[in-house]
Amino acid sequence: MADTQKVDICVIGGGSGGLSVAAGASQMGASVTLFESTKMGGDCLNHGCVPSKALLAAAKAMARQRGDHAFGIQSKPGFPDFENVKAHVARVVDAIAPMDSVERFGGLGVRVVEAPAQFTGSQTVAGGGLKVTARRIVIATGSKPAIPSIPGLDNGPFLTNETIFDVEVLPDHLLIIGGGPNGIEMAQAYHELGARVTVVEMFSILARDDPELVNLLRLRLINEGIDIIEGAAVRRVTYSSNQITLTIENMVGGKPASERKVVGTHLLVATGRTPSTAGLDLEV
Repeated sequence: MADTQKVDICVIGGGSGGLSVAAGASQMGASVTLFESTKMGGDCLNHGCVPSKALLAAAKAMARQRGDHAFGIQSKPGFPDFENVKAHVARVVDAIAPMDSVERFGGLGVRVVEAPAQFTGSQTVAGGGLKVTARRIVIATGSKPAIPSIPGLDNGPFLTNETIFDVEVLPDHLLIIGGGPNGIEMAQAYHELGARVTVVEMFSILARDDPELVNLLRLRLINEGIDIIEGAAVRRVTYSSNQITLTIENMVGGKPASERKVVGTHLLVATGRTPSTAGLDLEV
């Protein structure tokens, strides 16, 4: 028989949003139960903000080492110790992880259930052998990478923001589908670390941001050597033993104009996010 509990607030999801609610509510005297099925800290700590900014910091250090041609400063080209770069990123994540840990939140009075949660009624949630009835239920399950339906994409390995930090060697040529924030920051980071980078975007890079600022950034990235292809749709992905080929179609006025191929060694799919709500039984 499942254990039962009555609380003021039940939080589903131990990422930035859920942890903020749980910590604040508990410290204000509310009884709180938190469900998290994977890693505490969610996307921000494990796959997003923290590792990406740590990687960018390493990339900027590498860029400074190469000098600044605008000031007439030039040094010998160098290549990073990518294994130590990965270790640096891991150390940054590990340093912050205790703040988001089960132990810390247990100390704050939050009951943490390390299991998926499922609605069994409008005010009841079950998971991990526990059934919780709550005055308020907060859904903070975040999002996951949205994978486009591109022919051939599933036939071989590709990266997302959840797996790119697991790459063992610096890519020789990183192909990126998607010119949003994640795609562009990874493009700059890996280029500054020494990889060749090509970004393919169906519309405009950073389409939700201020166009004037985007124009400045676009010119900066192109001048740094990043290949940015905008107004182009990826029609097919082909894998061979040592390379990945994107067949892309340039669009003019919303219509196909010409076709070309781009070849690289690694592929990052950064085409947006989709809500992580599977298994919650929200209709209940």
